[in-house]
Amino acid sequence: MKHKLFTILLALGISVVATAQDEVYSSSGKPLNKSEKNVKSDKLIDPDRFIIGGWGLFAVGGGFTNVGVTPIFGYRITDGFSAGIGFGYQYLRIKNYNSVIVDPNSGASEYRPLTAHIYSPSVWARHIIWNNIFAHAEYEHNIFSQTIYTNDFTQYGVLPIIKEKEVINAPRLFLGGGLRQPIGDRASIVVMGLYDVLHTSNSVYISPFTIRIGINAGF
Repeated sequence: MKHKLFTILLALGISVVATAQDEVYSSSGKPLNKSEKNVKSDKLIDPDRFIIGGWGLFAVGGGFTNVGVTPIFGYRITDGFSAGIGFGYQYLRIKNYNSVIVDPNSGASEYRPLTAHIYSPSVWARHIIWNNIFAHAEYEHNIFSQTIYTNDFTQYGVLPIIKEKEVINAPRLFLGGGLRQPIGDRASIVVMGLYDVLHTSNSVYISPFTIRIGINAGF
């Protein structure tokens, strides 16, 4: 009799353990039904909502070189709203840009190139207005580091040319929108037209308007 009772209790114990293993507990200690829907809704971060992409710049010719790249990283907080960060870098070189005097007696001058590095960290947000049309807002901070040449005629016996670094900081606030064209299940070609509403006197760009074309995965 004892042997039969032990067998029954053991079977009940195995049944309870097997049932308990099929349950998922929340942070409050309450059991959740372990269905695919509940597991997905319990995620704080969904990898399928990450956005990775950016755009590049390449212009070379006639003594002018301007190349750069701007990768971005973001997250679709909702189906219509996303936000993220970016970091841009550009290299700019213009031959025969600066004219400096090399002989203070005759006034003879020579040309020196403009060489600059532009760093552009940014934060951005997008909201889909209708279908593949979206609004875009972005704050970008430009750090423009260039080599400049000046004359110092107080230094006799040496060339009166002083070569030094100059750093210019300029904020930019872009407002505008764009269009995305899907090219797969999770990737799109993105075209944006933006306007810099700040466009301060320190801006390294002549026009406040800019057009960007790139590829985004996850958007």
